[in-house]
Amino acid sequence: MINLKDDIQAGVVKKRYILGRRNENEDGVLDIGRYLALDRSSGSHVAIDALKPHAILICGKRGYGKSYTMATLIEEISLLPDNIRQNLSSLVIDTMGIFWTLDRGNDPQKELLQEWNMEPAGFDAEVFVPAGHVDEYRERHIEVTPFSIPVAQLHGYDWCELFSIKTTSPLGVLLVRIIEEMRESNESFSFEDISSRINADDRSDDVTKMAAENYLRTAASWSVFEKDACGISELIRKGRTSVLDVSSIEDKVVRSAVVGIIARDTYNRRLKERRSYERMAMGDEDIEQKMPMVWMFIDEAHLFVPSQGETLASDVLINEWVRQGRQPGLSIIFATQRPAALHPDIISQSDIVICHRLTARDDIEALEAIRPTYMKENIGDAIRKMGLERGIAFVVDDTSESTHLVKVRPRYSWHGGNEPSALNERR
Repeated sequence: MINLKDDIQAGVVKKRYILGRRNENEDGVLDIGRYLALDRSSGSHVAIDALKPHAILICGKRGYGKSYTMATLIEEISLLPDNIRQNLSSLVIDTMGIFWTLDRGNDPQKELLQEWNMEPAGFDAEVFVPAGHVDEYRERHIEVTPFSIPVAQLHGYDWCELFSIKTTSPLGVLLVRIIEEMRESNESFSFEDISSRINADDRSDDVTKMAAENYLRTAASWSVFEKDACGISELIRKGRTSVLDVSSIEDKVVRSAVVGIIARDTYNRRLKERRSYERMAMGDEDIEQKMPMVWMFIDEAHLFVPSQGETLASDVLINEWVRQGRQPGLSIIFATQRPAALHPDIISQSDIVICHRLTARDDIEALEAIRPTYMKENIGDAIRKMGLERGIAFVVDDTSESTHLVKVRPRYSWHGGNEPSALNERR
């Protein structure tokens, strides 16, 4: 493993640079790689601050390392000293089903790891999947934990948005009225319970009731919402990494709803926890911090915060996490191969941008539109300097108002995002 302190070569001490941090403290950092010199040799170590909340954007065309770099950050959080790691929790929103391999060592790149004085190693990560899809994973010998969201957690208006139903239509009025009445009891309920209440309703016609039942049957088939939910309270735990695999949720609207619900629940819980943090800082010994600070990683981020239109996750991710997440201690890391398809606020509000190779003009222009004044060259020219080598990244650090060309270190764990080969070789 690369020494995380100063690198001493030929009697010369090379400083480790820490992005996202203003002071000289070297505790609590995520080692992402090394500077890349003009002659393509490796220079000083480069790390990212992990003590404070951050909004980070990782972008790059397919196959050039964005998911790989994201996994590197996940690994680094797991490698933090125990006194720091126990105050953090990592939640990975996995849209492609590729992060379950975190627990397996990176044997295919063993020789590359040796060049970095590293060895293959797996990490403790719990994989959560929708409750109705657990058997599919276990048949493939992938150990997973069932996950579901309480039906009662969504308001009637939320269900109408999920179903694309106007709340002022007879069907929308029926769903909102019945569900809100049931939520007032503060008791859990199922889709069957909602159907029973709808059938007993004497204020709606039969056609509207049958339409409502059809929508509820569709919602039940998603295998995401249940009366007695499981897993949601276990996603955020001190010192742990949780992977929420949403790749089995085919409906993009439902997928964004799940992410939005989890993001809002986490935000609200951290707001309350921040008060406990302040009491502890004031010296109150009777207060214990129950919920850690959260680092949420979202792959294929343009699916949830698109440049055009909105999803059920857009509002909470942009307003609560990106714009206001620093105060409650929330860090968010977006990865996308299409910056042009991403909401511009995600790009402009990110304090660290890690850009791998891009060639599409509109993607480069999307980044160029938010180019900071302290950059001496345009982003397109900086990207061209990276060349064709995978794992090279152009990094913009808004905290120090600086830019860097970095070679990202190899992963300790198995990369599940490699393209499959028709040779079908066992590695």
